[in-house]
Formats: sequence, C-alpha cells, structure tokens
Amino acid sequence: SFKWQEASNRGAAILSYLGEQVPLIYCIEAEPQQGEEEQRVEERLLYPLECFLFGEDPCVGLEKLQQYSGSSSAQQCGRVFKEGETVYSCRDCAIDPTCVLCIECFQKSVHKSHRYKMHASAGGGFCDCGDLEAWKTGPCCSQHDPGTSVTMETDECVMDPGLRERAQMLFHLLLRYTTDMLVWEDTSELAEEVMEDTYFCVLYNDEHHSYDHVIYTLQRAIACDQNQAQIYTALIDKEGRKAVKRGTLRSCQQAKDNIRRNSEHIIQKPLRVEILHTAVMAHQTFALRLGAWFQKIIGYSGIGLREVFCQVALEPASDNNKPCLISQLMLHDAKLYKGARKVVHELIFSSLLMDTEYKRQFAMKFTELYKQLQEDFICDDHQRNISVTALSVQIFTVPTLARQLIEEGSVIKVIIDTVMDMMREHLDSNQRFHFQGHNPDKFFRVQVIFHDLRYILISKPSVWTETLREKFLEGLRVFLRFLCCMQGMEEVKRQLGQHVEVEPEWEAGFSLQMQLRHILAMFQDWCSSDERVLLLAFQECHRALMSCTNQPFCSEPTDSYMCKQILHARLYKVSQEPVSIHLPISRLLAVILLRFSSVYLYAFQVQLNFTELAEQPLRCVVLAAQVCADMWRRNGLSLVSQVYYYQDLKCRDEMFDKDIIMLQIAASKMDPNHFLMLVLLRFELFDIFNGNSSSKDQWNRLTEEMLYLIIIIVGERYVPGISHVTKEDVTMREVIHLLCIQAMAHSSLVKSLPENESHETWLETVISKVAVFKKPGVSGHGLYELKKECLKEFNPFFYHYSRPQHSKAEEAQKKRRTQEGSDKALRPPVPPPFCPGFSNIVYLLCCDIFIHILRRIFQKAVEDHSSRWTEPMIQRVWLLLLHTISLSSCSVSGLSHNASMSLRCLKCVVSAQSVQDKEKAERKRKAEAAKAHRQKIMAQMSTMQKNFIESNKMLYDNVPESSSQSDTAAFFHFLSISCHFNRVAVGPQQGVCSTDWGAQICILCQEEQEVQAQAPAMVLTACVQRSTVLTQDRGKTLSPKGCYPVFMPPDLAVGTHTGSCGHVMHATCWQKYFEAVQNTTRNRLHADLIIDLENGEFMCPLCKSLCNTVIPLIPVEPSKLNYAELTYIHVCVCVCVHVISEYDVNSVIRPKFSRSITEMLGVCATTVHRVGLQTAPNDLCPYVPVMSWNTCAYTIQAIVLVPVPTVENAPSILEVDFFHLLVSLNSSLLCLNTQMGEFIYLSYRERLPVSFSLSLIVSLFLRLRAGVSGFSVESVKRGVLPFLRCAALFFNCLTGVPPPEELSESPESQLPLLCSYLSLPSNLFQLFQDHRDVVTTLIKRYPRKRNRLIDLPEDYSVLLNQASHFKCPNSSDDERKHPTLCLLCGVMLCAQSPCCQQQLNGEEVGACTAHATICGAGVGMFLRVRECEIILMASKTRGSPYPAPYLDDYGETDPQLGRGNPLHLCPERYRKLLHMWQQHCILEEIARSLELLNVMFPFEWQML
Repeated sequence: SFKWQEASNRGAAILSYLGEQVPLIYCIEAEPQQGEEEQRVEERLLYPLECFLFGEDPCVGLEKLQQYSGSSSAQQCGRVFKEGETVYSCRDCAIDPTCVLCIECFQKSVHKSHRYKMHASAGGGFCDCGDLEAWKTGPCCSQHDPGTSVTMETDECVMDPGLRERAQMLFHLLLRYTTDMLVWEDTSELAEEVMEDTYFCVLYNDEHHSYDHVIYTLQRAIACDQNQAQIYTALIDKEGRKAVKRGTLRSCQQAKDNIRRNSEHIIQKPLRVEILHTAVMAHQTFALRLGAWFQKIIGYSGIGLREVFCQVALEPASDNNKPCLISQLMLHDAKLYKGARKVVHELIFSSLLMDTEYKRQFAMKFTELYKQLQEDFICDDHQRNISVTALSVQIFTVPTLARQLIEEGSVIKVIIDTVMDMMREHLDSNQRFHFQGHNPDKFFRVQVIFHDLRYILISKPSVWTETLREKFLEGLRVFLRFLCCMQGMEEVKRQLGQHVEVEPEWEAGFSLQMQLRHILAMFQDWCSSDERVLLLAFQECHRALMSCTNQPFCSEPTDSYMCKQILHARLYKVSQEPVSIHLPISRLLAVILLRFSSVYLYAFQVQLNFTELAEQPLRCVVLAAQVCADMWRRNGLSLVSQVYYYQDLKCRDEMFDKDIIMLQIAASKMDPNHFLMLVLLRFELFDIFNGNSSSKDQWNRLTEEMLYLIIIIVGERYVPGISHVTKEDVTMREVIHLLCIQAMAHSSLVKSLPENESHETWLETVISKVAVFKKPGVSGHGLYELKKECLKEFNPFFYHYSRPQHSKAEEAQKKRRTQEGSDKALRPPVPPPFCPGFSNIVYLLCCDIFIHILRRIFQKAVEDHSSRWTEPMIQRVWLLLLHTISLSSCSVSGLSHNASMSLRCLKCVVSAQSVQDKEKAERKRKAEAAKAHRQKIMAQMSTMQKNFIESNKMLYDNVPESSSQSDTAAFFHFLSISCHFNRVAVGPQQGVCSTDWGAQICILCQEEQEVQAQAPAMVLTACVQRSTVLTQDRGKTLSPKGCYPVFMPPDLAVGTHTGSCGHVMHATCWQKYFEAVQNTTRNRLHADLIIDLENGEFMCPLCKSLCNTVIPLIPVEPSKLNYAELTYIHVCVCVCVHVISEYDVNSVIRPKFSRSITEMLGVCATTVHRVGLQTAPNDLCPYVPVMSWNTCAYTIQAIVLVPVPTVENAPSILEVDFFHLLVSLNSSLLCLNTQMGEFIYLSYRERLPVSFSLSLIVSLFLRLRAGVSGFSVESVKRGVLPFLRCAALFFNCLTGVPPPEELSESPESQLPLLCSYLSLPSNLFQLFQDHRDVVTTLIKRYPRKRNRLIDLPEDYSVLLNQASHFKCPNSSDDERKHPTLCLLCGVMLCAQSPCCQQQLNGEEVGACTAHATICGAGVGMFLRVRECEIILMASKTRGSPYPAPYLDDYGETDPQLGRGNPLHLCPERYRKLLHMWQQHCILEEIARSLELLNVMFPFEWQML
C-alpha cells in the first residue's frame, strides 16, 4: 500500500496489483474451500486496500471513523430485508403502508404499543427507522435516536482531508473496476487466447426451466451423478450462476452445446450458458466481494465516506456518451445474475438511499432511466423483488421527493408513457385496447408499473405551487389519453340463434381495471384538494370524453311520446347494439361533478348534455339487468363473469357505484319525466308501458330491475356529496347490512368492505357502535353480532347486496322477527335528506311518467293473467309508494301536488286491494266448507267403528291382559345381590363380573349379535402407533433386541399405544370392507398420503378415524382363584419374566374360542408387534405375545397418567417400569400362542398369585419414597396413586369387577378405595416390611416428570424476534430460512432447506422429519414461526397444516400473517393441542385433514 502511495499513477498500480493477485486467489480450483479463499482475500487484497485508504493500520483508522460517526446526526437503520423476513408497520403513525420497521427497531420503538401490523417481506426493501418523512410520530427507535444534534457540516470538517482524497480516488477506481467487470460482455479478446488456457462453462439461472429439468440436463450434458447435479442446481437457483465445467476452451464449448441441446424444447428456450476465462471469472467474483467491502467501510464511517462514495457513484463519466457508474449498473441490471443484483441493490441501499440529497439525485437518475429499466424488466424472467425497478418504492413513496419528481422530472407522465408504450401492441383500429391472445406473463409485468404510479400519488399535497399544478395536469392529460383507450373497449353484442363458439377474453380488462381502482381514487383526491385543479381537471376530463371514438350515439334523435311528454333522444337498444362495460372516463367525470361546488356546477350546467352523460352508465346498468334476465345466455360465461365483477366488491366502487352517481346527477338536472322515459327506452320497456307492444318473456324481470334502479337512484344517498353523510356513516351502514345476513368474523367483515389505497376500511372506528363481540371457544373464531337497536337500519333493497346475500338477509330478518313475535314486514329506514344540488331527484316520484308506471303495474296485477306480474314487482312498487308518502309527510318544499299524486296512487292501490279482498273472502269460505265436510266424514267413521265393536264384543273378551308388568320379586332379589357383592378385583375376596359385552350391532350390516366364545368374532377398529408421550428421556431410541420387550425401562422412551374409536363390526364384514377399501383406494389420486395400504391402514366406516388393525371382543369369564398355597414368597422379580417361555403349555387348560376370534387375535398381536418394533410381520417371533401386553400397559398408563392435573412430579422407581412388569406377570396367566392360533388360558394363579405380585411391586414403590428424606406420608400417598389407578383400570378390564362407586365421587378418599379394590391393606408401608429381604438391593431413585408441550410466550412477536436471531447450524449465508419450533422439546430447526437435510434410511429428508423420528417416534408437532402455522407430522410422507394457537384481538388465527394483526397465545387452544398429542390423535387428525383437502398436488413432507 505504501508503494501505491508513492507511485506516480496510483490507480494504475492498484489495478496492476489486482490483475496479478485476483487470478491467483479465485477460481484456481473447481471447488475451492470457502474459508481458505476468504482468508487469502482478506490478507492479500482487502487489507492492502484498507491500509492505502486510511494511510495507517486499518484497525486504528476504523476506530477513528467510528468515533466520528458516533457524533453524527440522526441515523437510519437501513437494514435490507430478505424474502420472508417479518416486518412491522404502524397503522397509527405510518405515512403509508410501505413504511416498515425491522423487528429489532420495532421492539425498541413506541409503535409496539400502537395498532401495528406484521407481514412477511417480499425482499428488496429496507427498514425506515430514522426516516422523518415516513412516520407521523416516533420516527426513531431508541437505538437510532440521534440524541445530540450535530450538523452534517461538522462531520465534514472532522474528516481528514487526506483520507477524503484517498477515498475519492480509491472508490472511483474500485467502483469503476466493479462496474466494468459486472457489465463486461466482450468475449472476442479471450477467443484469441492460447487453447491450453483454462476456462469455465457457466450455467445461469432462469425462471422457465424446472428444477428436475435442470438436473436431468446436467446429468446428460456433463455426465455427473444425480447428487452432484442437485447441488449444482441448488447453487444456481441461490446465486444465479454456477461453473459446472472447468477445462479447455474446446471441452467447455462441448459442454455448452450439450447443455443447450438437452435443455431446448419446442416451447422453451435453451438454458443460458456462457464460457468465461478463469481470469474473468476471478475478477467478477472479486468485484462482488468489493460490494460487501464497500458496505462495511461505509457503515463504519457514518456520513463522511458515504458522501464520498455517493459523489463517485453519481459523478458524470468522462465520456459524455456514457452515463455515470451507478446508471451503468442499473441499465445492466436485467443482464446480471441473481447474486450480482443483490450486491448492487444492497450497495445502493447502504449509500445513496441513506442521504436525503443523494437520494434525490439518484431518484432523478432513476426517473430518467425509468422507461428503459421497465422495458428490461418486462423482457427479463426474474421476479421484481430482485430487479432494480423494485427500488421505486423507496423513492416514490417519500412525499417531498415525489413532489420534486413531479415538478422536475414529470414522473407521472414518464410512468404513464411507459405503460402506454408497453401496451400499444394491444390497440385495435379504433385505438382501444383489445387483449385477445395477449401474453399473460408480460401483461402481468406491465401491470406492476401501476404500483409506481400509486406510490407517487399516495400522499396528496397540502400546498400547491404553479409548477406542481402544471405538471400534475400534464400527467392527468396523459392519463386521460390512456383511459380513452379503455373507454368502450371489448364491446359485446348479444348473440342470437347460435351460442358463441369461443369465449372472448375478459380477464385482462378487469385485471387492468382492478389495478387502476386506487389510482383513479387518488387522482380524484388530488383534484379535489385544490379548486383550480378540480376545475381544470373537469375541463380535461369532459374534453377527453367527447373526443372518444365510441360516441354514445350513432343515429339521429327521434321523438318519443308518453303521457303528453316528449323525449327527444336517439334510438339505441342494448340487446341489439354493441355495448361495453368499461367506462373509466365517464365514471371519473361523475366523481369530479359530484365534488364540484354548486356555483361551478351551475356555471357549466348550460354546457353539459346530461342525457349524453347518463347514456353510457345507463347502458351498463341495463346490460347487467338483461344478463340477470337470461337474455344474454348464448354469449357464454364470459359476460356473466363481467357482470359479476361489475357489481362485486373488487370493482364496484369504480364501476357500478360511479354509474349510479352519474345517473343520480342526471336525474337531478334533467326533467324527471324525460329521465324516466329515457330509462324506459334503454330497458326496452317503453312500448310495453305505452301499450303499443305485447309483453315478452323477460318483461317481468326487466320491470323488476327497472323499478330497482329507480329505488337505488331515489333511496341510496349514503355518498358524501349526495347527502350530508361522512365516510364513517357509509362504513357503518355497510357493516350493518353485512351483519344482517349473519354474525361475521372480523376478517370476513374486512374482506367484505372496500378499502382505500392504504388498505384501511375504517371498520375499527364503527364496529363497536353497531355490534357486540362474541369470544370464540376452543375452536372457531370470534363473531360480531348486530345490536338490536341497529336492526331498524336494515334495508331489504340495499344496493350492494348480491342476489344470494339479499335472499339470506331477508330470510334471516324474517326468522328473527318470527322468533320475537313481531311484524314480519321489512320496512326500509328513512334515508337522509339530499344535498341541495340533488334535491330534485325526489321529483321522480311525483311526475306523470312515474304515476303512469304505477298504474300500468297495478292494472296488470288485478288482471286474471298472473304471469304478467310478480310479487317482487309489487314489493318494489310499494317501496316507492312509501318513499313518496314519506316525502309528503316531511313537507318537502316544491312538492305542492304531492297530495293529489298520493291520492291517485292510493286509488289505484285501493282498487287493486278491493279485488284482492274479495278473492281472499272467497278462498276463506271454500276452506271453511271443506273443513266442515271433513269433520262430518270423521264423525260417520267413528260411529261405524263403535257399532262394529259392540257387535263383536266376544272377540275382545278373550284377549289376555297386558303382560307389560314383570315379576318384580326376582328383580329386587338380583338388585340386592348386585348391590352387596364385593367390589374387589383380585385376591381371595374377588367379586363377580356384573356385566358382559351383551348384544352388539355391526356398523356395516346393522345386524345384532351376542359376544360369545364360539360365535363369529366381533371386532373393534383400532390404531396402533409408536409413542413418546410418556418418555422421560426424549430422543432415546430402543433396539428391538435385548431386554426391551420384557423389561420396559422406567424412562418409557418409546412405547406402543393402541387406541380405538369404539365402533364394532363383524370380523367377516370388516374383512370385506378392508378388501373393498384396498381395491378402490389404489386408483385414487395421492391416496398414499391419507392411508398406507401396505401397512394395513383403513378409515373407520362410521367416523372416518384412521385404523390399522382390529381388536376382537372376548367374553368375560369370571372365576375364583385358589389362594391356599403360596409357596413362592421369596421369588426374585428378575426371574418372573421367564414364566412364559419356561412354562409347559401342554399342561394348560384351554378354553376353546371360535376360529374367527383366534384369527382376529392373531391379526391384532401381529400388528402390535410389527408397528411397535418397526419390523416385518413374523408370527413366530417370541416377542409377539409380550408386545401385546406391553401395549396394554402403555395404553393404560397413557390414559391414567397423562391427564392427571393434580399430581405434579409423581415419582417412578428402579430401572424397570413396574406397571409394565405387573402386566407382564399377568401375561403368565393369559398369553397368546401364535403357533397354535388359539387363546391359551394358563391357570398359573396358584403358583404366582396376582395379589402377591401387585403387593410386591407396590412395596418396592413405597420403599423408594419412604427411604428418601424430606418426604412426608402424604406425599408418598399422592405419589403412589397413579400406579394404583393404572392397576385398578387394568384389573377392571381383565376381571370385569366394577370398582366402588365412591371412587369417582370422592377424589380425596381414592387411596383406601383403590387399596380395597386391589385387595391391598390400608397400611401400605407394611408391605415393605413383609418383603424387605427381596427388594432392598433393587432400590434406586428415578424421578419421573410429566410430559407437556413447551411453554410458548404470550406475545407472538417474541417468537418472531427469536426466529429473527436464528442461525442455521449448517449454513452461513443470509438466504431466507424457515425457523420451525418443535413443540415437544423446544428445539428450533431450519426447515424446508437443503442445507439441513439428513440421511434417514438411505433417503434425504428435511430437518423436521429427521427430528420427529428421534423426538416423537415419527410423530411431530412443529410451529413454523414466520408462517404462524402448526405442522403435524406422522411419517416421512404424511403431514398437514393446523391452525396455530395464537389469536388476534378478534379471536381469529392468522396463517401466513396475512392480516398482520397482533397475536396472543390462546391457552385453551394450546391445551387442545396438548390433548391431541397426549391422546395420540395426531395421526387421525392428519388423515381427516387430508381427506377433506382432496390433495391434487402433494407436498413433499419428508423435505420439511
């Protein structure tokens, strides 16, 4: 570095050194060691550069820079977000939704106590902490709070001039070096190199070829194995490129040709492959390393070196034909690979965007290059988050910067011109858009540009300057030219005769409309903020509408006559002429007219033809009405879909609602008779109401829609400017009508309400006024129910109701009124009064045409032809009459003839009502006559029946009395016996079995059968699975060999659990069902994800529980035991287990069971053995009977021990689990002989009585607790209760003797009752004294804990904070990770990532799958932290998502953090997850979930 300082040309010396050293460090090996390579870079390249920069030791220089930066003014965080990283936005303080904080800044900010939202970042943005323009309050967290205020000039003075000079030279040199290497494309120089030089064949990433296709191509092209091809493909996807071949130019060229040939397809381009010299590859790699070095140096220096770097980056090039260095990088961005793009973008973030002035200069450069950058992005195939165009959100959303770009860079015009140039290819001969046959991917990328326009307009100005007005109106004119291409686009014409052959394209037009939805609203807000701008905008909009090529009229006007009224209008029929649903200019003009003051509107009223202005919106409304009347059925579903979206929430605020506003404006300015005549003409009802034409089939439906339109025009006044209402009133009315349908969750309400450009619906401001919140239970979500006092605001003709919603709301309100016993009439509420400018609309209800319409409808209603009127038609007429009467009662000024009009209407009504009354009276008279006739016939039949009984009295005398009453003596005798028999399960005083299985009904054939020894088998469906619920040593695995099946260790590391849903079937019925399931399921798509046919799984026919075996029902045969001989008092516990193998089976008395029962016993035992030991089926294995009793013991322990809430830290004993030992000892009495296929009954009770075995085990247990100092007698009693409960449950199932009833009634006296039931003395300590010599040497301490799920924090942001600090143990990169928390043990795993994959049975599996095998015997319960979602796993191929136990304030879960509300732990839901795990229901939950999902594309759970 000192030689460089002394050199005459320091830049040339540095470049010469880099030219020598870089190729010697990078790319000298095909697969370099990253650690060694980085060490050489630090020592031989970066350290000399830092020494030259600081002129001294870099550590000393950096320390000085840190001191200088510590005195700087307010800092910005500037942390660049990775894809999937959680970010936070404050709904109270953020200027717009794009202002976000990283999790560290959020935790240290005041916004933590505000209404915040959290969501996953798409990548490419950075933290706005410290940006004063991004926040209303609290712009800085405690870490980035400036503290002392020191100006920028102070920092400039502190910085050493020599350091500044060296930094300027070095930064310019290295940045130009980086730029030249990244944009380097000239390969002609290297083509002349010596053929023996080394080259690389480099494969680049694209978004067209799939993973598998690239792997296949590499295997074929460069002859690598699949594992190596997968590694290459993963690195290419991650970094953007990878050298897949190293060799001579000829060999690399051959590899390139092979890759292109194997990857090319008819519909796909070949993969991008380049041949690079090793020197070029080395310099490009070091250029990227310099990007990270720049960030480190700038980060240490604060303002000083960052300012120097920004000056160098924006400095004009010496060659005027070239742009500045940063502009060259931006222009070349689309050609860079992914890794290079990320480095360049992060360098821009850390430098140019951290300073206000240089951010402005960069924004101007960005705006100048905007069109070219967007063209490159559209031709590119990478996502926007790794494109330089994504930087627009960091520039255009700054309010002051946006104003400057509008004034100085005409950014609105630039953006719209860019869009227009991209979409010019879609213009037809009439200069209107036509998207038939468009490219969806390219069209989607073009629409992304509209996001930038929304960013520019997101904050309307509070102060206008002349330049701002001029530039904004310039942009508005360009925008109107764009809208002219949309006005009337994609016209449709009614298909007659033949159905349309090809459905026309319509999605693109509505997609464009949705993109413009908020942009149109923001243009309207900008225009309304300044009266002069509003006036000029009106003129421009009106001029644009008049200049459109699709004028509303194409024929000469004619006169139409009705009720002495004449309408001079042009003829047009929607059903015969082309009509378009896209009218953006007409709707924009409607809003501008609505926001005009009355003075301006009166001044322009003489210049406006409101008949023409209302023409196009009226056509759209009529088109929707005719589609609902099924007049356009032959036009296919495309038109139906357009009408649906026209009135749907996604589009209605800028389409249907604006059309209604324009019609209300026209109705307020036109003569009411002329307006209604125009409506009749466009609905094609003019001749019918004039009596000149017979009615058509659709007359009734069109009349209903026409009356509904009049109701909307007159009654819908909840629009600011039409009546004196606020946005809060509008939202409140929407919420009321939504809740009138049904109680709704908060998220459902939000989805059903329109949102503004900031994604706000104002629901929180009104919901507490109109609804009450009902908290959720263990499942479901919280619901809002409408308050009773708000029910009166229900309007059955609410114009935002769809047809299904209207029916549901009306039905719900009628049902409610019926339950309350009130009137069922659904009267609409009185609407608010019109503003003065719209007060003339009420004259529609008193004009001659309106009275004529009512008269004609009532006349048709009283005629005999019922097909000429409908009930909805009459309902609408009555509603209009109510509006008229309400206007009369309110004494509206100017309605002097209301009284006569009302009388005329009522006269028509009374005349119709009189006819209806006569018809009702006639129907009532006929009904009463029919009732009297029926009563007369019934009386005659009763008389005939009595006469028959009297004449045949002898027959009835011989009938015996009812035998329904039984002999009660025997019953009471039995009852007395059953009440007094001994409630003792074992021992000399053993009681008798009171009940048996009785008759059972097969759920398949519905036949009833007794459970008997020689009868066909009845079976229970069951599921056998390995379990670690009771483990005391999580992660420990057991070998199937050794002592495991006999001596179960007390840690219960892995057990075998058997559960059943309790449904009974015949064994033969089950076998037929199982065969049918196997035959039908094999052909089902992805059936292996639900049930594993190879392992004998099936779904219960009744409850659809997952099962894999059946358990036969065995009749209970109680018997007394002979306890006279007790000769083996001193038998050792360790030899008791060999009783089964050493006992002579031939000397055993064998109770005979049917062959069917024996076979089912074999099926059950084999399944338990196979699943429990994870081995192949083997009937001859000696562990088969032992495993059957082990699963019995483990299942009883899981039932008894797990759900005990009152006993904490109950102890265990010794190195053998004694309850398993107890069951094993009893297996010497009852065992399964799989060779004979019979259930063998061994009368071994005389030699080893059960009571003694139980006593011995309990004594061992008590000796443990009594021998430990500090334990009281009460603690010992509490500690022994779980063991006694398990024993009681086991012997109850074995002997059938019922336990004492007091056992379930008095928990505090359980110990003496259990002792009595198990034939044990009340003084349990005496047992140890009786058997002291046997058990003293076996005692060891071994406490047992109760397993539960891990403790989760109450606030979910704590988990997110933990996930943000999670570091993958096998990877050091900063790529997106999926931190996943195991709820069983609390380990955080790196899920769904190749870096943490492991080998399991010769197969690559993800971290969660491998962990579940160790932690949960294949069963896992994981929480994906960033996705806020539980993952249930049961095997390598089976899993399902499950709602997380975190709820927001509205009682709802938030998967994927879609809504982003603060989340808090719900203890009840977490307890439900605990019970699901403890009760071994995870496998069943997964199967049911997959059964409901009907998976089409399976998820690779083994990769999780």
